[in-house]
Amino acid sequence: MTRTKIFRYLLCALLCSTIGCSKDEDGPGDPSNPDNFYKGAVTGATGDDLLGYWAIFEAEYEGTRVPVPVNYANCGRDFFVYRDNGAYQEYLYTSSGCETVRNQLQWELDKGVITLSTLSGSSDDVVIIKLTATELYFKARVDIDEDGELDVVVLIAKRYTPTEEDFFTQSFQQDYEARENNLIGFTWEAYDGFNTFDKYEIYRSSGQNCSKSNAELIATITDGAVTEFTDVAPPSVSGLCYYIKIYTDQGLLGESGLRTLSTQFIGIDPVAVHEPTVSGNSIGLSWEASTSPYFSHYEVLLSNQSNFYDELQVVAVIDDKDLTTYTDDEPPYMENPFYAVRAYNIFGGYSRLHTSEATSFWEVPFKRDEILPFFEIYSYALDTAEPTLYFYGSIIENGVAQIRLLRYNYDTQETESVADFVPSISGNIPIQVVLGPNGKEVVLSQGGKLHFYDALTMEYKYAVVPEGIAHYGGFGYNSFRDVWVLVDSNQVYTMQRDNATLFLIDQTPHYDSRPGSSGYQIIELKNGQVLMGHSQATTSFLYTLDDTGNIQESQSVNIQFRWRSVSEYLLYNSTADILLDTAQNRFYSSITFQYLNSFGQPNFPSGISTDGTKVFGTNNDPDWLIEPGSLHKKEVVVYDRNTSSMLKVETIGYPHIVFENYNGEIISISSGFKKDNLYENVHNKSDFFVEKVMVP
Repeated sequence: MTRTKIFRYLLCALLCSTIGCSKDEDGPGDPSNPDNFYKGAVTGATGDDLLGYWAIFEAEYEGTRVPVPVNYANCGRDFFVYRDNGAYQEYLYTSSGCETVRNQLQWELDKGVITLSTLSGSSDDVVIIKLTATELYFKARVDIDEDGELDVVVLIAKRYTPTEEDFFTQSFQQDYEARENNLIGFTWEAYDGFNTFDKYEIYRSSGQNCSKSNAELIATITDGAVTEFTDVAPPSVSGLCYYIKIYTDQGLLGESGLRTLSTQFIGIDPVAVHEPTVSGNSIGLSWEASTSPYFSHYEVLLSNQSNFYDELQVVAVIDDKDLTTYTDDEPPYMENPFYAVRAYNIFGGYSRLHTSEATSFWEVPFKRDEILPFFEIYSYALDTAEPTLYFYGSIIENGVAQIRLLRYNYDTQETESVADFVPSISGNIPIQVVLGPNGKEVVLSQGGKLHFYDALTMEYKYAVVPEGIAHYGGFGYNSFRDVWVLVDSNQVYTMQRDNATLFLIDQTPHYDSRPGSSGYQIIELKNGQVLMGHSQATTSFLYTLDDTGNIQESQSVNIQFRWRSVSEYLLYNSTADILLDTAQNRFYSSITFQYLNSFGQPNFPSGISTDGTKVFGTNNDPDWLIEPGSLHKKEVVVYDRNTSSMLKVETIGYPHIVFENYNGEIISISSGFKKDNLYENVHNKSDFFVEKVMVP
């Protein structure tokens, strides 16, 4: 039996419980008589007269009329509707929550007989015996007493306006599949109520005070089967709210509450970057265009490491979604840089660089000719008579870290010679350039020995063990007396060199406190004087040497040597007879050792001009955290002692050591990326270079 009989079962149960289920003999004119089922049909009834909603109020069987009660008072009566498209629908409330079961068929009217049929082809007839503007009497066949024979029941219906509950708008929610695709979308249950669907309306409000009062209509959907919506043009704000309204032919059915979302969690798909190309000093990039409707711009990024975190530079910002190429004609001063492209959306979200979905970054095989081979520089020495620097540090050769000592010409930007032998010890090992009877040499101190190299060819000569000294913690050369000065934890020694031999001349005790076995520094002053100090001591010693190298006088002076990796804290200028404590930015006389004056910037000095009137340095603090937003600047700061003025000069890289050379040029040992010092290693990548600073 089809569901067309759903009401007939209820009526049968009602009639049986009210008037019993026994049958009397039917009279010939009795409408309950099955033989009379089609008699009395109102043949003039029209389809237009039937259209609309009806509810059954009474039922009549064998002359007995009974009222049909309301099953759920808060919901109203069960009802049925004839629609002009030939659809017939019955609605039965199944609970006090007003949920309904719906039965849908097709109807046809012919001479007062309504034929109800299913899609499968089964059908049933009801006969109209009375039809007015407000009432409908019709006969239906029901097996009331379940004896296998159909009984005829007269049903009395009246026009009815059902109260439809809104069960649909509460299903309006964010579409999580859309969110996974970085889109703002919503879904809801399709309207399948007993009224005729009209439209869905989607509203949006924005800002911190989302409300329906300031919401705007952003979409009208007239297809009732559509149950999803994607907002492809939202405003670029941090918070958005949405709600839906559902309309039927009866007007507004209902509206949902506000659904709030935060746009900060909306991302954007990663950018697929093609393998970069290198042509001379140009690096070409290309990528696939973003498909996000919320696209804002691309960023071309540069880094010295693949995580693009600590050190990150924005090379270019591109607002055009369809512009998917970029050529960097000023590539970085770094070996094998990393390039990436990421996309931003209008909410500030940006695409991930590390994902299996796309390759968004590449390490580019590129290195400028100016880049030094070192990824770490342990120490350096300056030649005061030619454009030469000597470096001691680590390089990568055939994929393996190696220690090298080399001579570098910063005019030609070439490595002129490399030492054929280097002690295989890394660390802050001091090197010096000396000019004496044996010619110009580079001296490296390591393992209790002084290693000598020809300064031009970097050919290794020999290692010298100082006579009578088991271990020394610092050395220096007094060119005025041609005397070598060494110091250990107890004594200061003067020595005479005969090629590969150092003979003891004189010695004298120094600090009673014995500050340590290493960390001593020695500065050659004028007229055979030598200044010696220790990084842990608050005073220093001034030694005066005679012509033969004997120590004539030893004097404690109020000058403090301090320790700094690679560079020196105490600088000396013989022209101006000054000492500069770069940790305190204070000048002292190198004759009286009295305090002279101080200055503010540069905060971190590293050099004095040859005439002693200018100080060079940087304001970049080695203790600053290295990150994209840090305050590091590519600039040299120059202080003029004569005018007490300060000048800032832009540089190519980040300066570390700044000095004036023999030719009056300002030279900087710089890094292409932010670093604390020359000793800092970032993923074994070389980015050190020497630049000339154009000071006006």
